[in-house]
Amino acid sequence: MRHLASLVVQPHAPSRSQVVLFYLLLLTVLTPTAPAGANALHQGDWLLRGMVIGSQAAQVHSTISTIGGALEIDSRIQPGADISYFLSERWALEFTGGISRAYYRVRDSLIGDFDVGRVDSDSAMLSLQYHFLPWGALTPYLGAGLYHAREHSVEPAAGIPDFTVEPVTGPLVVAGADYHLGGAWFASANLRYLKVPTYRFEGDGFSSELRASIWTLGAGLGYRF
Repeated sequence: MRHLASLVVQPHAPSRSQVVLFYLLLLTVLTPTAPAGANALHQGDWLLRGMVIGSQAAQVHSTISTIGGALEIDSRIQPGADISYFLSERWALEFTGGISRAYYRVRDSLIGDFDVGRVDSDSAMLSLQYHFLPWGALTPYLGAGLYHAREHSVEPAAGIPDFTVEPVTGPLVVAGADYHLGGAWFASANLRYLKVPTYRFEGDGFSSELRASIWTLGAGLGYRF
């Protein structure tokens, strides 16, 4: 008999995003603009950012064969990096790539709560961004693009058989800002929203599907070259 269950986690991140965007707007209003070109990120510039990134899953829906229950994704804080190429002072392409890590857990199944394991994924994101005040010390931006994630390695928890995870591709939106500290250095922060399509887990006598939205919040330093 196949038991299906679903879980809806009320997202905490939207309120966080409202706070972040509020402060970005406040900084935009309060920060005096520099003369045109003084701090501008010009056409042909590259901006490399190193960040600390926190992730939060929201609107999680899952189904699990046989035992029922619901999958959970833990919140994570990990290092990250991205690089932007400026097509003009206002338009830039941003690329982010690396290995992302997530831990999964089953709750409220017929056999109780238990850890499923760790999944490391090769991930890549590409977005087109519009920078609103490229000539000032503070340069807020908005962007949209796509991300792709593919299983790199899987480490099942104790007692869990090996399983595989199908690759996924989905849309993303990003809001952020870079603040010129002087010379080639910038302080950077951004907020990303990723809509995850159906994520499928397959193992020996086990299958599960997961849909979710992921929010990431990052802060760090950027270097222009």
